[in-house]
Order: sequence, then structure tokens, then C-alpha cells
Amino acid sequence: MILDKDKIQKITLFENLTQSKVKSLIEDDKMTFIVENGDLGKAVGKQGKNVKMFEKMMHKKIKVIEFNDDPVKFINNYIFPVHADNIQLNNNTVEIAAKDRKTKGLLIGRERKNLNDLSNLVKSYFNLTIKIL
Repeated sequence: MILDKDKIQKITLFENLTQSKVKSLIEDDKMTFIVENGDLGKAVGKQGKNVKMFEKMMHKKIKVIEFNDDPVKFINNYIFPVHADNIQLNNNTVEIAAKDRKTKGLLIGRERKNLNDLSNLVKSYFNLTIKIL
């Protein structure tokens, strides 16, 4: 992850506002903060007040994901609220079994955007590949 001055300022502002520790920030049409394990509650705040306040400040949607050292749990956190039937590690590939076509479509996303984002993230943290079944 490459940090520029703008990203560092956003991470610092988010950390100061929420008292949580940010592991990384991904920016595209929305801002995705990956926070340390155990910091999700602090980052979101009571009834989502921290996220709502930060969304108003940045004029962008915010998603907060809790990091986990277990790639299966991390992927489950990342894809929430979508529920996969089964996520399992098979050699250097994480296989995600979708329960129906709608779930599979949500996991892959338009023009494979969701799948590519998840693949890049999992590759950077765990050096694993993703396969949707």
C-alpha cells in the first residue's frame, strides 16, 4: 500500500476521531478502512455515529473492516453483509462457495470489481488467491 500525504491525513483524522488503529485505507468510490483486530466497535461507534460523522466530513461512503490474522475470518469480515456458504483455505487458494447466483453476483461485482478488490487485498496481506465457486 502506497501512502501519500492525503491518505496519511485521512488515516490520522479517522484514528483521532475513533480512537482505533487503522491498518490500511483503500480509496475508490468509497473509503474502506481496515482496522486492527478488536477495534471495530471503537471505529464504528455507538449506533454508527463515528462512521456517519466521518462520512459527512469526507462526503464519501465509509466501510470499516476488522482485520484478522486468519484469512478465512478476514474474508468473512470483508464480504459482510454478504454470507457465503463456505470459505475454506485450499493450498494457496481461498475458495468461497456462494449459496446462489445472487450471492455469487454480489461477491464478483460489476466488471469483477468486488472480486478484484478482495483478491488484491488478500494477496497483499496473505499472498493467497481467491476462487469463487
